[in-house]
Amino acid sequence: MSTKRTRIHVALPHSAHAHHHPSREHFAHIPAPSFKLTPIKRYRLAKKPDKGEEHLLLIRNICVAVAAVLFLLAMVPHLFEHHVKYILRGVAYVFGAGAYASEMLMLTDNFKHMHPFREMFMPYAFGVLYVLMAISYFLEA
Repeated sequence: MSTKRTRIHVALPHSAHAHHHPSREHFAHIPAPSFKLTPIKRYRLAKKPDKGEEHLLLIRNICVAVAAVLFLLAMVPHLFEHHVKYILRGVAYVFGAGAYASEMLMLTDNFKHMHPFREMFMPYAFGVLYVLMAISYFLEA
């Protein structure tokens, strides 16, 4: 968001300068839109978060943290056997898919409020992709 001050004219009556007077102009913070608000973003900004949504957010954050730790562990050389690293990566992808699933549940209010497919394509596609990656790593182990 822009913090640039913008001059706006406030139409206050003034006997000497009825149409415009510099002392009658005020500074105001009018944020310039820095990104386009999609219908999902507008809906999320207008909606008050509820208790169930807070739990989904916590589940998503835990899944992301566990997946990150498992990926980092799988990258450490000489710590685990080769097949154990594949299992760690597969489990990390399962947690990543869980994070995308909870994100989809949050965005759609447990699939009560459906958004257009073009806006939900990434969570759907990456959720399925993470499951397929997990299966491929489990088959390698």
